[in-house]
Amino acid sequence: MLVIPANASYDWDNSINIEMDSMTWGYTEKYSGDRSVFIKKYIDMEIGNNDSFVSAWELLKADVEMSRSFRKSIENNMDVMIDNSSRNVILLEIESDLSSELIGVTDEQSSILNKYEVSYDFKIPLDESGSLIWFQGEPGTDVVIDLPAGMEMIYMNGIDNVSFSESPEGTVISGKFGFSGEVFIEYSIEEEEPVPVGESTEGNETTNVTKESSSPAKNTRIGDFLDRLFSGDTDDLLKKLKSGDSELL
Repeated sequence: MLVIPANASYDWDNSINIEMDSMTWGYTEKYSGDRSVFIKKYIDMEIGNNDSFVSAWELLKADVEMSRSFRKSIENNMDVMIDNSSRNVILLEIESDLSSELIGVTDEQSSILNKYEVSYDFKIPLDESGSLIWFQGEPGTDVVIDLPAGMEMIYMNGIDNVSFSESPEGTVISGKFGFSGEVFIEYSIEEEEPVPVGESTEGNETTNVTKESSSPAKNTRIGDFLDRLFSGDTDDLLKKLKSGDSELL
């Protein structure tokens, strides 16, 4: 679905939390105005019974369908890679929490807050392999990336208006996805020197080990958000909406 009302208020932000052996990518979607009507009509026509009202049951079915479509989209076009490959990245689950404000008469505008969380596992922990991690996000959307303690960022590219903060828990990177939506982070992991049995750990220093990337990360398709979440015949849906509410298109 590529036709979105131009006057619709819309915000989309990303929160990426990286651990040594796993990662979560949370999305928060906020919209109102004509866009809320547009989405309600989609749910009612394509998932519900087309009675101009979205029920709690129809919203639940939409939640399930969105999670399924989102998973398929990511599986077909992985948005996380380590050292230019997704072989070490396992997509575990996708949880969605659609706003209850979507329930009701389809023609009524609402303020909507939807949340999604995607969980990944790493077959081999980052402290045992890898030196470059890559993300594909939506260009221009806000993003916060939390790196774990012990991960030292060597180089970062792809985030506009970037800022950094340090804490005992690790480095936090904030900004917006750049025009391509691609973010590259080269890193090293602090490794503790082995301590002989019986000796004190006091005074031991950690060393930084840098593993170089073998090749530049490759580009992947940036799908429109609605195109990623909703399946179905777009042309038919637009005809339905146009015939019933042409001012939205």
